[in-house]
Amino acid sequence: MDVNILTNKREFPSSALTVLILFLTVSFVISCAGEPEDGEIVIRAEDIVPGDSILTADTLSPADTVVFSEPDTLSKPDSAVTLIPDFPALDSTVAVEPDECPWERIALEINGSIYASLRNRVDAPDILGAHIVRCMWWDTDPWNGMNAGDSLYVLSGETGRENQVIALKYVPREGTSNMSFSVYSFRMTGDNYPSHYYSDGIELMKLLNYMPITTFEEMTGPCGEPRGNHSHSGVDYKAPEGTPVRTCRGGSVTRLNWNQDYNGNCVEIEIGSGYSEIFLHLQGVAERIHEGSILEKGDIVGYVGSTGVTSTAPHIHYQINDENGNPIDPYLFYSSYRRRLSPEDMAEFSAFRDRCDLWLKMIPE
Repeated sequence: MDVNILTNKREFPSSALTVLILFLTVSFVISCAGEPEDGEIVIRAEDIVPGDSILTADTLSPADTVVFSEPDTLSKPDSAVTLIPDFPALDSTVAVEPDECPWERIALEINGSIYASLRNRVDAPDILGAHIVRCMWWDTDPWNGMNAGDSLYVLSGETGRENQVIALKYVPREGTSNMSFSVYSFRMTGDNYPSHYYSDGIELMKLLNYMPITTFEEMTGPCGEPRGNHSHSGVDYKAPEGTPVRTCRGGSVTRLNWNQDYNGNCVEIEIGSGYSEIFLHLQGVAERIHEGSILEKGDIVGYVGSTGVTSTAPHIHYQINDENGNPIDPYLFYSSYRRRLSPEDMAEFSAFRDRCDLWLKMIPE
């Protein structure tokens, strides 16, 4: 969504692995009650993946400190788009025909990058490639971790949001360490937008226990994503213009609207122990915010926009920096969790998933 202009992350020394594991374990147990302290090691997503919890919608409450449990209604779409047709549960005695599939079906053998493999297969390979990558970066490295001969099976079409992937199945080539997985687009009851879910109804995307935005369409850029000659140093969440953006920790505002041509309207907040949180590409800064303002956790700092020459669509770039200005993946700074569909949603999702699985199997090679 944007071209990062800040510094790259520090390397993690292998000699500190024991300290790292202890730190991540403690962080998980206390559900991020303690963010990194002075002198602790800063790590990268590619060095280790911390454990994450799985919460059902019923378990979310203010006591869990999950801000996302109360989404802003300002950003609710004019009309809720449901991409899923009314599919009854499959009857094994009834055949499902390929021609019944309402979406484009694509079978792809990886040869080079995902984008290169899509060329001559679809009209807009870069766009669909980006959407496929968003469905994969939680489980594998879609930029550098693919192998020649890996296979992708995709159902593509209108989803009610930008991402065109209805369902995706990844099958790695035999003899590699990558694992097969499938995801399906589905809108959980109460959500403004669909999301992607694994076969068992667990959401693909992880949510931070402290979210800078309480309703959004999709995470469109992870921290560490390759972007030309640099790595993305924050996390991008796509949302409608005007959606409130909130501080996750509270603290003192230290900077406003620096490097504005590139960052657009932006805010930096000192959150303690030398760490800061940064918000870029805002439509505008909240009216009462100025340098030196003291904010509480959850206070509005601004509103989603698309300001700055590097932004191509409304979104919020959220970043954590250490005392030296080095970015830290917010998914390592905070705890994260995945939601699970309710039993009621699961019944509808299962019928949709089973129908998609049959169509994915029927895609001609």
